[in-house]
Amino acid sequence: MLALALVLTVGVAAGLTAALTPPLIRLSKRKGWVAQPGPRHVHRQATPTVGGLAILAGFGAALLLSLAFEQLDPALRRSPFEHLRLGLLLVGASIVAGVSLFDDLHDLPALPRLAVHLVAALVAVGPYLWDHTLYQDALGQATEARGIILTAFNFPFINQIHLHALSPWLAVGVTVFWIVGMQNMVNWADGLDGLAAGVTLIAATVLALHTLALKPPQVTVALLPLALAGACAGFLPFNVHPARTFMGDVGAMTLGYILGVSAIIGGAKLATALLVLGVPLIDMAWLIVARTVRGGSAAQAGRDHLHHRLLDLGLSQRQVVLIYYTLSAAFGAIALLDFFTPLLKLAALLLLGLLVIGLMLYTGRGVRSL
Repeated sequence: MLALALVLTVGVAAGLTAALTPPLIRLSKRKGWVAQPGPRHVHRQATPTVGGLAILAGFGAALLLSLAFEQLDPALRRSPFEHLRLGLLLVGASIVAGVSLFDDLHDLPALPRLAVHLVAALVAVGPYLWDHTLYQDALGQATEARGIILTAFNFPFINQIHLHALSPWLAVGVTVFWIVGMQNMVNWADGLDGLAAGVTLIAATVLALHTLALKPPQVTVALLPLALAGACAGFLPFNVHPARTFMGDVGAMTLGYILGVSAIIGGAKLATALLVLGVPLIDMAWLIVARTVRGGSAAQAGRDHLHHRLLDLGLSQRQVVLIYYTLSAAFGAIALLDFFTPLLKLAALLLLGLLVIGLMLYTGRGVRSL
């Protein structure tokens, strides 16, 4: 039953997303929910832009199905802490999806959007905001919190940084920063056909495999990234170049939220997420610094992303996206393989950072900010 549950989660998410995307494309064209070509954009014709709604429907349906699995196999039953975290995730993701859909249709300013993203991240933290107790898990260890919270993570040379022990409010701050950062990272990566959906698919798959490889495997936790991976897989055929639809902010922001939460639930998997998403994360950090130094706003839209710079070098959209896919998959494999020690994984992340920074510097001549 365990294997069937994993397969059905991916299959339902992918199948429903693929089934809903064509009618959503037709609806978007009738309603005028399209992204028009412009100087900052690489597409050349008006394209439906709320395809993320189909992704979220597929993801949500797969999660609801996973609740039915609990009645069929005791090994698939979630603990009360897991049920709470799943509920917090769905509420927070709904908030992000709602404001992002409104932004897709009416173009909200950056500050109100950021405020809602912060609120949604705090929703994920949940009761831990006022209940800082760590409760006993199934093994009798005090690791369970009432909420989605990054209480500790491993780091080479230090072994483990226990944020909860240092200060529960430090744990809250780091968790909110991580979730909001992941939302915006996926949104910023959504600049080429198939880029954000494909990278999210790879990241979610690696997170699921990592979760299943733990001893004992966290099967119920793995269903979350598997549902996300399946939904992205169902959407990609309509989003690869030339895209028939875009996911829009309703897709990108919400995918980032779910991905950020998935890296925390069931034990922090930040190193895995950092390796798989290293290229877009470093690109985002670089742009925030560079735009601030130039006296602009870090939230401004522009064509100074790494994927735009690679296009300006003469690469095609598919070639640039393939580069991102290859790097994400390669560093995801490093995160999964046992013979890579934490120190080697840190070295791999530093190497990836140097590679991306080198590309940013090499391609930085004549960059257009707006």
